[in-house]
Amino acid sequence: MGWSTTVIVPPDGDMTQYLASLRRLLERDDAIYYPTHGDPVLKPQALVRGLLTHRRMREAQILQLLGEGVSAIGDMVERLYVQTPRILHPAASRSVLAHLVALEQQGRVRQDAGHWVALA
Repeated sequence: MGWSTTVIVPPDGDMTQYLASLRRLLERDDAIYYPTHGDPVLKPQALVRGLLTHRRMREAQILQLLGEGVSAIGDMVERLYVQTPRILHPAASRSVLAHLVALEQQGRVRQDAGHWVALA
């Protein structure tokens, strides 16, 4: 999309692969993107850097919430997506799950009885 990040939905969507794809795009010198949704992107490198920054920020927020003892995805969404219409919270939940799955693959979190826990 030319204006926003996409929602990554496990199990078909993989945050680790998505982020790797964005990093690969930074290696290219494309002058313009023609996304399937939205207007042409005239500054593709800036868009990709922004998407990566957003994902790093979201990951840090999730880890912070875990550190505060917020361990259920629904509770995380309530805290992270305050400005987002509630009708979009199910999609936000899938996005948070995608981040948690990626963090689990990195050995930084684990799931315990339906709740997520940060590992030291």
